[in-house]
Amino acid sequence: MDKGKEPVMTDANDRRREPKGIPTGGRFAKGNGGGSDASDLVEETPASIPDAADIRDTDDSREALLELARTMISWDGSCDWADATEPEELMSELGFDPAAAMTLIDAVGDDYYPTREFVRFNDAGMLESVDESDLEDQAADEADDIRQYVEDTPEVREELDADTLQGVRESDPKALLQAAREGNRWDGAFDWADATDDIESLSGVYGSGRYDTQWLVDRAFFGDYEPGHDYIRFDGYGNFESVDESDLEREAWDNREEILDAIQSARDDMDFTSWTDDDVADTLAKLDVDGED
Repeated sequence: MDKGKEPVMTDANDRRREPKGIPTGGRFAKGNGGGSDASDLVEETPASIPDAADIRDTDDSREALLELARTMISWDGSCDWADATEPEELMSELGFDPAAAMTLIDAVGDDYYPTREFVRFNDAGMLESVDESDLEDQAADEADDIRQYVEDTPEVREELDADTLQGVRESDPKALLQAAREGNRWDGAFDWADATDDIESLSGVYGSGRYDTQWLVDRAFFGDYEPGHDYIRFDGYGNFESVDESDLEREAWDNREEILDAIQSARDDMDFTSWTDDDVADTLAKLDVDGED
């Protein structure tokens, strides 16, 4: 084989499989309409595709329709609304440590907003967005505690310059906040001051280079993500959406015409051997159809 050339894959009839990355990628090229051999004459009758109006709304039908939709995703990308992934599996695919990433996005709630200056964890372990002015107000509220702490902790006092120490004595909010931050660095005092604009360092969750931690958190915030569901999928804006298997089965029922049309279109474009390889015929047989036992 020549180096640098992609190997050409063919089926039993020596038809070339189109390379991935193009609209027909992965499919076998259609025959040239020329002569046939004996293998061309041996064909099985494809399983019939029922009319959507004839399918009964049962659990078996909904499960089978969802299975068909997932098959079509892998075949040609149609029925992409069914493209949902288990949460930790998705985090791994995105390049994050699954457990750590799930803990982080589970902490995205009503108190987080990405356009504010800083983020911290509140007492409930949820992400909370704050601005510098919020922190200064909190420092002013705890002025007596901060002054006493600075007086009792020489290691922290030594890190503060004369102007800041004077500001602490005079209850200047900026000086008080600086002292609280120094105290937090020293021994964890005033942990409310542990707010940062670097969500990676705060959370200990690091991206893969392709996606960073801020991107991850924003996908949960701007989307419709809630902890505890079966799957996560991307919505039309590229944000996270939580869904359960029952949601997907309901959507499969609602989209049954789309699914059956996609199957028919795929059947028109492929050979029967590839069709049976996808076990579509077996799945069609699971549908509860009027007039069939």
